[in-house]
Amino acid sequence: MKKLFKIGLVALGFLGFSKTMDAQAISSRLFGVNAWMADTIGDFYNCPDPSCFKNGKLHKQWGQIKESNTKIVRYGGISPDQNKPTKFQYIRIIDSIRAKGMEPLIQVSYWDNRYTAAEAADLVHYVNIVKGRNVKYWSIANEPNLLYGYTTAAQVAAYFKPFASAMKNADPSIKIVGPETASFKRSIIDGATNPGGPDDLTGKDAAGRYYVDIISFHSYPMMDGTYPRADAIGKLTSTGNLQDNLNYLNTRIAACNTFHNRTGTNALKTAVTETNVNYNNATTDNLYGVGSNSFFGGQFVCEIFGIGAKAGVDFMNLWSVIEGGSNVVNNGGFLDGTTGNKKPLFYHFQMMAGAFKGTSIDATDNQTNVKTFACKNGQETTVLILNEDQTNNFNYALKLSTGTVNGTSPLKINVNSGIAIEYNEVIQNQSTVMLTFNAMGVLIKKTEYTLAGHAVANLPPTVTNYNITTGIGTVENATSAAFDIKVYPNPSLGKFTVQLEGGSLEEKDYDIEVISLLGQQVYKNKSFFKEGKQEIDLNAGIAQGAYILRVKQDSKIITKRIILNK
Repeated sequence: MKKLFKIGLVALGFLGFSKTMDAQAISSRLFGVNAWMADTIGDFYNCPDPSCFKNGKLHKQWGQIKESNTKIVRYGGISPDQNKPTKFQYIRIIDSIRAKGMEPLIQVSYWDNRYTAAEAADLVHYVNIVKGRNVKYWSIANEPNLLYGYTTAAQVAAYFKPFASAMKNADPSIKIVGPETASFKRSIIDGATNPGGPDDLTGKDAAGRYYVDIISFHSYPMMDGTYPRADAIGKLTSTGNLQDNLNYLNTRIAACNTFHNRTGTNALKTAVTETNVNYNNATTDNLYGVGSNSFFGGQFVCEIFGIGAKAGVDFMNLWSVIEGGSNVVNNGGFLDGTTGNKKPLFYHFQMMAGAFKGTSIDATDNQTNVKTFACKNGQETTVLILNEDQTNNFNYALKLSTGTVNGTSPLKINVNSGIAIEYNEVIQNQSTVMLTFNAMGVLIKKTEYTLAGHAVANLPPTVTNYNITTGIGTVENATSAAFDIKVYPNPSLGKFTVQLEGGSLEEKDYDIEVISLLGQQVYKNKSFFKEGKQEIDLNAGIAQGAYILRVKQDSKIITKRIILNK
């Protein structure tokens, strides 16, 4: 059944519009991922560094990747650099990406002189000329400062320039991405972007073609996953980290564009072609941790993309789709490596990638544990609010202009959209809310995703669309059920009665689960709800506390929070 909600706006002052001065165009390719892992990478029968057989699961995930709202997919990383993929493997990956309407970014292999510029040029010629795939974006090598031990721009330029010249000789229309450093390594980046310098990659070769078109690096701000949550909350905007690095790089690129007269489609751009909260998780990482398996990790990645949008980055590629299997440390994809379930990382990426378009505009708030980002697309303003606080629910007042936020709400938010109107609500602890307003500042859509109400039950965010005349909202989730349930007594000493409301009492079986707030299943059963009721007993060795009760019939799901008091 449809669920209806009533919302209210408080208009303070004249409802008007003003020109925003902070707007930065958001690239249509900003939201990307890395394609990891394929079944086989390299010649299985002649593998330089076994094993070329990866037993990957990527081929099953293209639908989910498309569903995530991904725009560009990088096929790169250590394995395709170390063991050069076959031409068949390249074409298969490219066609899989294109079949879902996404753009491929293809890495050519180098691996510290194992592969040559001539081989890279041959691949470009084969893919784009012989096979007519017209792949636009190509990167050269992978993490030279980490994998090859290169520490200077001169070492990178020595291979990058001949590779770039050979590849553009094969197809002058391509755009080349690099140097793909493992982090923002200034000893390499500075020389590569020193206009007219000996290692400058931003100028032209002898044939009059630019070596590099997009300056790239990788960013895993929290490194190996062994860090306190408090350190992560302020990491990205602290001195010398992602926000500073992008601003610094933008200044250098502007100088290169001026020096080399690079304008229009030839202007240099930036990319972060691998990123996540960390490159390895702690062994205990879960929904309540701080790594890529956690709810917080999904919020952290939203902040990465928000900072990238404000800095005008052309694309950022999340590492990765799926990997790691049962190994928690390496389970870094937005899909779980064992179950294939969508993590909070997936849903946060999907929420933002589907909504952040047009221009990025300034959004500020007054709480350390809350992050806010916003964009304007045509006549609509979208605001993303990330409450990373573990305990505090915040009453908040959101003003769609830079004027003073009125009232006593502990959370005050300003969004520079030029609309003199305020919106008042509550955001739960450890939750993410995305609000879309029309040109008059009326809320037309709300997306809410919480740790306790969604992630622990492996449910997608709740999306509510509002009627601008009545203010009544309708939930649009595909999982909205045609039935509801009541649970009593709640709290209980151990026995709960689940009463079915609105569903069919015909011979249909319902799955009943009880899940702890750590995501562990403590009860599972099937029921036909004879006489409309089903009793469940949680007495046997189950600790007291809060749990999530989930009742599912086909694709329809209802969840309730229950309390076990013993």
